[in-house]
Parts: sequence; C-alpha cells; structure tokens
Amino acid sequence: MNLQPTPSEKEALDLIWRDQAKVKAPEVDFASQAWPRSWGEAEAPPAARVAQALRDALQWPDWVALYAKPAQAVLAASKLAKQRGLGSGALWMAPGCGAPFGTPQGEPGVAILRADWAPQAKAMVLAQEDIRRRGLVMVLDESATAFRLAPGGAREAYELDPDLALFGPQLAGGLDFAALAGKGEPPAGRAKEPMPEALAVAAGVIARAARPEVAQRLGDLGRALILGLEYFKARAGLDEELRWEGPLAMPRLDGRRLWAFMELAKEEGLLLAPVVMPDPGLEPSAAAQALWPRLARAAARLKVLPEGEKAPLGWRDAAQVSSCRQVSAILESLN
Repeated sequence: MNLQPTPSEKEALDLIWRDQAKVKAPEVDFASQAWPRSWGEAEAPPAARVAQALRDALQWPDWVALYAKPAQAVLAASKLAKQRGLGSGALWMAPGCGAPFGTPQGEPGVAILRADWAPQAKAMVLAQEDIRRRGLVMVLDESATAFRLAPGGAREAYELDPDLALFGPQLAGGLDFAALAGKGEPPAGRAKEPMPEALAVAAGVIARAARPEVAQRLGDLGRALILGLEYFKARAGLDEELRWEGPLAMPRLDGRRLWAFMELAKEEGLLLAPVVMPDPGLEPSAAAQALWPRLARAAARLKVLPEGEKAPLGWRDAAQVSSCRQVSAILESLN
C-alpha cells in the first residue's frame, strides 16, 4: 500500500501541523483487540451453528469446536497432541517478542504460534518451519488476528498451513469465548460451550468481519494512522523516538519513547497500544480528521517533554523493558 501522501493529503497534513488545534470529538480507540459487541445478533444461535459459520468463513478446517474459555481450547489442543502420540506440554512462540518458551507440563506436543507481534511475514514462515522440524502440532493463535489481516486471518495473510487455529474472546466482543479449528480428527471429549451472550456476539462478528472489505478497511485505517505518524514525527524530529513495522491492518509500534507518546496520544483522545488495532467502525474517509490532529499534538508535545515523564513507573525507556503482554495473559489464564 502506498505510504506517500497525495498532494491533497500533504496539504492537509501541513495545515494540521501549523494549526495544532485540539480535537473535541469523541475519542478514537485503536487499542482494543475485541470486535464490536454491537455487531452481535439479537438472539443467540445454537453453538453448533456458530461453529459451522466459523468453519464456512475460514473454508479450510474439517471441524470447529467451541469452548467457554481459551484455556479449555488450549487444553483440548494438548489432548489432541497426546492422541497423536506426542507430549502434553506447549511451546509458546511469538515472533518479534523474544525466544520461544514452554510450559512446565513436560515435553511439548503443540506449538502455539502468535502472529500479532510478528514484524514481517518471513518471521512467521520461519517459525512454522521450526515447528515442523520439531514434529509438533502447530496451533496458529488467531485470537487477535482473526479476519483483521485478511478474510482468512494470519493463515491467509502469511500463507501458513497450521494443524489447528485458536480463536479467543476478541471474536465475541471480549466475552468469554474460544474456538478451535482444525484438520483431521477433532479432540475427544465434550467441552463446555460459551454462554448465550457470547454466542450471539460471535455469530454477528463472524458474519460481518469475514467480509473481504473489512480487512481492506482496517488496512486503509492503518495507512491513515501511519501516514500521519510518519509525517508528524519527521516534523518534530522524532525519528529514533517512534518507529513502526508490520502490516498496516495491524501495525506494531516501537521506539525509544513509545510509551510516553501513547500517554500523550491518550490525553488527546487517541488510544493506542504497541500492537495497533484499528477500530473497524471508523470510516476511512473520516480517519484523517479523527487521527491526524491528535497525532500532531502528541508528537509536538513529546518533542518538548523531558525524558522520563509520562512513561509508566517513571521508566526512561519503557519500550525496551516491556514484555509481550498478550502471551503473558494466556499463561495467566492457564494457571
């Protein structure tokens, strides 16, 4: 996607930088991983119908099973590995977020691969090759990436071929929910199903989020964000302080003063996270007006803000000592 501003975009960016006017409109949330609950259906369909809808949307799995919580889906994947003669432990992999680490349950039988922190497609392909060399069951964690990068999620965007795919509460607007999709024989046993409220939201989200235009919309919103970020950080002289990488539909922010910038952006009414989740409800045509003035003010303020202020716990460089919170959250849920 072209990241060079058009003449009209350049004119608008110049004007906003000179104006520095504060935005009084409602805040914009580019930090939430959950799909909108407002997309949900009025009544909850049976769990089997939701599972079939997800299977039809993805097109590749032989089966989809639903669970009340992500930990139960992870446990089912582990049991499936045991059915196939492998270990019961899990190897957690998040390219761009440090070295893989395993759980204490014993020899790993499954490798759970997250894509939301991946800096580029090559990192995901290399991780997949590593999993295949180890002979593990590959579980692609689509909790954050489902339908965002492409209608087929990270599997389609990065051209991966997992054995299983894991979907989390984000697919149900943040309510307790999990789904496991896979090829071959499903795991044995009957699982506790999600609550009706979660099924209703998940059914509506699957029907709407799987449309090709949704991933395109998120890419357009990401382009608007990065276009403004690149322009205003250059005007403020913040090349080392702020950086980005990854797909535009889910860009990953980095830099020496990222946390301070996010705090300033929050004060301006723009919620950001290290892994940006564009709001699918925002129209791309309105993105520039909603994002650029806030980015301009945050960049201008960061330029004159003494280092060490506005960073969590007074860290001078929080970006380099932060951990991968998404993986940590999953491990805590397993405990």
